[in-house]
Amino acid sequence: MNAASIERSSMIMDAKAFIDQRVFSPALNSQVISGEVKAVVRNSRSWVNQFRRVGDLLQYFDRFKGEGTSKAFIALRQAGLSTFEDVLPEFYEKFEPWRSDCTRLDDFVVGQIYSPRSILAFAGVYDSRAGGILPIGKVGTHRAVFIKATMTGGKYNNTWLPDGTSLKYYLKSIQGNFGDHYQDNQSISKYPDIPIYAFTRNKKDDNFKFSGIFKSVRIHIDPDQSKWFELHRSDVAGHEILTSEDQYFRSFDQLVAIASASSSEERARRLAAAPKKPKRRMIVSYNFERNADVVAEVLAQAAGICGGCGSEAPFTRNSDGTPYLEVHHRRPLAAGGADCVENAIALCPNCHRREHNGPARWPWLGVSAGRS
Repeated sequence: MNAASIERSSMIMDAKAFIDQRVFSPALNSQVISGEVKAVVRNSRSWVNQFRRVGDLLQYFDRFKGEGTSKAFIALRQAGLSTFEDVLPEFYEKFEPWRSDCTRLDDFVVGQIYSPRSILAFAGVYDSRAGGILPIGKVGTHRAVFIKATMTGGKYNNTWLPDGTSLKYYLKSIQGNFGDHYQDNQSISKYPDIPIYAFTRNKKDDNFKFSGIFKSVRIHIDPDQSKWFELHRSDVAGHEILTSEDQYFRSFDQLVAIASASSSEERARRLAAAPKKPKRRMIVSYNFERNADVVAEVLAQAAGICGGCGSEAPFTRNSDGTPYLEVHHRRPLAAGGADCVENAIALCPNCHRREHNGPARWPWLGVSAGRS
């Protein structure tokens, strides 16, 4: 785990602890709060515990800006206890720098298990009674659609089709009406190229497995007028399922470690049988829009000298003949670091790799930082 991942994990734990100490624990330990209100508090706590990134938690709490009107809010105020609304100013002050650290589509890994609430939370839906079709974003500009498919014991007879890779998934219905005009249904039917992230489970009490990215190819109508989408896996021929750049490099580093632990003879056998042409994999990469003036100023101040080891730049650029140094953010951008001269330093390639993959030279960098 790199420094960004460690710091992210630490920050979300700190954020949850802040809310628990200020709101949840006092309410649940109170002798004057009713059981009904405590049930609401416990439900809120279970939602908060679903979040893995601070940015997601901030979005959740944005709903509580202003003066509260709920029964739980009134009961806590009357008991002299803090509400979300009371602690939000301090919470924002502490954790607002992490707002951009949100769960992304490419964080979902095929084959992994996800709770119903973690799926709903990504869609910005905080009601466990919500339906199975979840547009990611406002319909019309949505980036994807999440679907939750229960195969046995659910409201609909969702099932895998005989080919084993296509999915029969029923449209949303209200009182038996599978209306094409329902917005959830239109998020798929009117946008056939939108990626559909299918989360499936065998029984209604199970968690969901991310079964892959699908595409709607047609709508079928059963004799009883029930309607269902025929969904096909949308893997591109010759490529594997979409993955993130970070996921790819983490996985590859693990494979290298395993290969290094093998004997030379074992590697030789595998190499002899391995194809010479590598497979292609689709990788999605997210980058920050960095300020070019920050890079230019940091390089100018360095004057060709590495800020880590103090050596001269190892070579000059072919493009303009300037000393080759790399600008590194002391606190990674992904960890909420600022893109400013004060947070950046010019390093030789060796020192830069050390900061990402070895013991950090500066105490405030902690252990090896992620790519930034």
